[in-house]
Order: sequence, then C-alpha cells, then structure tokens
Amino acid sequence: MRLTILPIILSPILIYLAPFAKKDLKQASTSEVGVEPLEDFNSLEGTWQLIAAKLAHTSVGESSEFSNESGVVSMKIFTRNRFVTLRYDRETHVLLGTGGGTYIQLGDQFPEYIDYHSWDSTLVAYPQTFTCTFEGDLFTQRGTIIGGNTDGQSLEEVYQRVEDPFSQMKGNYPLMGSWKLLKWAPGEVEVAEPLSAGLEGFKLFTPTFYYAMRYRKTGGISSFSFGTYRATPDYLTETVISVGDLSAVGRSYTFSWLKTDKGFKQYGFIDLGQFMGYKIEEYYQRE
Repeated sequence: MRLTILPIILSPILIYLAPFAKKDLKQASTSEVGVEPLEDFNSLEGTWQLIAAKLAHTSVGESSEFSNESGVVSMKIFTRNRFVTLRYDRETHVLLGTGGGTYIQLGDQFPEYIDYHSWDSTLVAYPQTFTCTFEGDLFTQRGTIIGGNTDGQSLEEVYQRVEDPFSQMKGNYPLMGSWKLLKWAPGEVEVAEPLSAGLEGFKLFTPTFYYAMRYRKTGGISSFSFGTYRATPDYLTETVISVGDLSAVGRSYTFSWLKTDKGFKQYGFIDLGQFMGYKIEEYYQRE
C-alpha cells in the first residue's frame, strides 16, 4: 500500500546544503578540534547512499524498483545506536520521506526499533529484523516487513559508503554521534524550555553530515533537515541539502557552540535569507 507523504513543517531552526557528488563527500571532513573521538565502531556506522533496491515502502508515484540513475537520492545513516533513512528529489531536493529509530548490530543481523516513519506510521509498534552483508564499500540489507500496512513485504537494498568507515577517520569529531534535544528557546522565546509534551527531538552527526529531526511520539514528523557541516572549536557551520523550507537549500548557516555539563549548546542567529535574525538556542545531551 502506498501512502501519501504529508508536508513537512519546518520550524525555523538551523540547516543546509547543495547538490553533491560522491567524490566530494569522501573528501569532506570537519576540523580537528582537540576532543577525543568515539571508539569501538561497528561495521554499520557511517553514511550510505542507496544504489539499487527492491523497496518495501515508496512515495506516491515512486517505483519499488530503485536504481542510482533514478531522480531520487536515498540515504541511510547509522550512528552507534541510532539509524535514519531519507529520500529526496535529486533535482528539487524536496523531501520524499524519512524514518528512523534505534538499532542493535548482532553479527550479520540488526533489529531496528522504529520511532517515526513517514511512509507507514503504523510500523512504530513493530520491531524489524534485517540481515546485513558487506563487500568492500557496499552494504546489503535484506528482510521481510513485520506488521503495519506492508506486513510480509520483502525488502532488499544495496548501499554504498559515501564516507570512510568511522574507524578509519583521522582527526577528532566532538559532535559525532546521536544527541537528544533537551530544551530550546527559538525565535523570541527568552528562556529555554523542554519540548512540548509528545514531541521528541534529536540530531545526528557523522564526520561529514548532520540530520536533525522533531517527531511526535505517535510517529508523525514535525520538522526535518539534512545537510553537511563543519565544526571548529567555537563555530558550527551547516549547509542544507534537504529541508522543509526549500529557500534554505544550498545555503550555509553559522552558529556558535560549546560543551555543557550534559552535552552541548548550539546558539546564535540565522544570518541569511528570510529568517535573518531568527534566534537559535538548543541544548543537546548525548544519547
């Protein structure tokens, strides 16, 4: 069953980037900032781009047979404990769908526990178990969907790395990993407060990419952004690839950041475009 993807509502928060080629992604990296990197990486951690697939979930009008020559870019990101998947139009960068949650790699298997899923929100209640096989810089995911509107439908996806494995990265990446949004003070709000009841927020950083999400515990999406970033000891510059407000696509935004007793604080003002002067103040804790 194909579901209509509801429009994503952007909360004017950070985010950014422009079209990219694979060789550019592999060459990109953040600055060394003098903080010890995470250790004990697993083989799934990193950023992957879908190159061939038989999809179990599709957007309206999208074929279940996927190739890298299609007009869609599909990405999957694994940090140590969390995964996200997203698809956007290659030309317009309009988001076509996204989902994510937590996972555990157990040898050649990995169960996924879905927190939100724009293609089929009924899957939030059903853990999924897939197999993973690796060959060079390729990763193949196979399995059968359990529950939801596509119960029993098979899935096979072949991904290619667009960054080196985390274990081979040189330099320090203090923001790499998964972060839970504890509180924020957007716009004219003066004092940072926790998110409203029923709303969750998190942000993922790989060495090259970021992914930010607000979602409702019922599985619905509140806001989304995806792009690349560069971190120095004091500043965080994000460049938007796909986001709810397409006027931000391809633009870069720079904010200050600093470590706190629980994680890090990102703050500053949007310095470009229609949200010029809009305040950003967010407090994150490492998951």
